Amino acid sequence: MEEQAQDNSPITDELFELFTKLIYNFAGIRLSGQKKTLLVTRLQKRLRVLGLASYHAYYKLVKEDDDERVMMLNCISTNTTNFFRENHHFEMLRDTLVPRLLSNRREQREIRIWSAGCSTGEEPYSIAISISEALRRAYPNADPADTWCGWDIRILASDISTNVLANAQSGLYSAGHLPAGLSPEFLGRYFLRGNSSCEEMVKVKEFLKEIIRFRRLNLKDASYPFTRKFDLIFCRNVMIYFDDTMKSQVLAKFHHHLAPDGHIFLGHSETMFNSRLFSPVGITVYRRV
Repeated sequence: MEEQAQDNSPITDELFELFTKLIYNFAGIRLSGQKKTLLVTRLQKRLRVLGLASYHAYYKLVKEDDDERVMMLNCISTNTTNFFRENHHFEMLRDTLVPRLLSNRREQREIRIWSAGCSTGEEPYSIAISISEALRRAYPNADPADTWCGWDIRILASDISTNVLANAQSGLYSAGHLPAGLSPEFLGRYFLRGNSSCEEMVKVKEFLKEIIRFRRLNLKDASYPFTRKFDLIFCRNVMIYFDDTMKSQVLAKFHHHLAPDGHIFLGHSETMFNSRLFSPVGITVYRRV
């Protein structure tokens, strides 16, 4: 007989421990005991949708079903971000690092950037806009919207959550996700404003979307499927969910996939765990050693 949805009993400590081990082994995310209530609250909806009577029944399902493990992570993930969050990073990108790449890569005319843990997409679009602004300064008589001034620029935007990737690919946002004080000219270069019932919405322009590839990727994977090196990696406010072992493993893989003169950006509350691999050059910005 199929189990029918009913009032869910609280997760026992033993079952919570099973969930935390499963989540850690799958995604490298460490849930402390203080997150038990959060887990219960976030998973209630999945139990109702699936018609399951208990968290134990859900654990049995998610243990065997890869797709449902992704759905579970969609439920428990917190994805709060805005355009140009921690703006000093984008100022450094625009004013220092991209001009340096335009000089160092002038023969190849290629720039490769990875937004790891891109959430709903504001970060990779902010990266693309910052690159465009740097190109406008370097090529004052050209328009980056027209083939990016002859440069081959690619941004990989990855996340473990399929929900946030779908939102990111749409490029559609509430205007409240934009910082205050942006000029109408600047907004007009990069965003389309909604009308009538969508007047509080903005959509990123297609030329920005064209250089960004969204892809599901689990940072817990033993290896990452890249053959080309990245000039820059953004991984901000992601490793706060990892323990020291996971941080060390991820940073070692980032080091492997960065170009010799590459840089990595971390979040404002994160510190470099393995300083032997990276040298600080700014506020939570590090250069590959």
